[in-house]
Amino acid sequence: MPLRSFNSGKGGIFLPFLPWLILSIGLAVTYIGHGIAQQHTKEVLQEEFKFRFNETVANIERRLSGYDLVLRGAAGLFVASDSVDRDEFRKYVSELNLESRYPGLQGVGYSLLVVPDDKERHITETRREGFAGYAIRPEGTRDIYTSIIYIEPFDWRNQRAFGYDMYSEPIRRAAMMRARDENQVIVSGKVTLLQETDKDKQAGFLMYVPVYRNGVTLDTLDARRANLTGWVYAPFRINDLMRGILGAHVREAGEARPRNLRRRHAIDKKPDV
Repeated sequence: MPLRSFNSGKGGIFLPFLPWLILSIGLAVTYIGHGIAQQHTKEVLQEEFKFRFNETVANIERRLSGYDLVLRGAAGLFVASDSVDRDEFRKYVSELNLESRYPGLQGVGYSLLVVPDDKERHITETRREGFAGYAIRPEGTRDIYTSIIYIEPFDWRNQRAFGYDMYSEPIRRAAMMRARDENQVIVSGKVTLLQETDKDKQAGFLMYVPVYRNGVTLDTLDARRANLTGWVYAPFRINDLMRGILGAHVREAGEARPRNLRRRHAIDKKPDV
């Protein structure tokens, strides 16, 4: 199940990160420009730009691949069991130590597919679990409903997403549909997460892994659509994620440039006469 981006075209996965990629190049300018009195050549600049850009892209790919494995592991809970209850899901996510090991990852959740005929029963059952005010949001009549029924850690931020129908929003829906149809891990376009507040508000994106009924063949599109039960997903805050990836470069900015560039500068410099 390879990682795919909802954004079409080569490199489309990086569109949500474009401002940070630009920042990476800007940091490269600061990085190699510090302490250079006169003779930083165009070739040196271009070499460093290319290196920093490619390094940042590789780091993004590597980090997202790690998150891919986290989501596949969560989806595996549903494959290995006829049902996964709230406590099982919570224990799985708590073992991941998201805050320390996966910066930028807001949590791991499960969005249940709810057909209209099951909607009232589903709401009633969820309220019996102790969530008296539970409802599928936003309200309204739709052909298909989904609901975030698990989201861990279940802190005050993530509780803001509890019960939300991600399928009702076009950008999320497009990624969810593609994940369902292709049985792939899909990255959405840029969104504002439900977890955001007015303080330190950031752009975000989501990753989706489809979950299907156990024991069925999924080798046709119709089969995948007919047997979908929901999506394991993860919301990300882009700034937090990229700070984790670019943190080393931020610290490097303003420090001396690499030794090889210093040596090159020394070679290029004409001796005093």
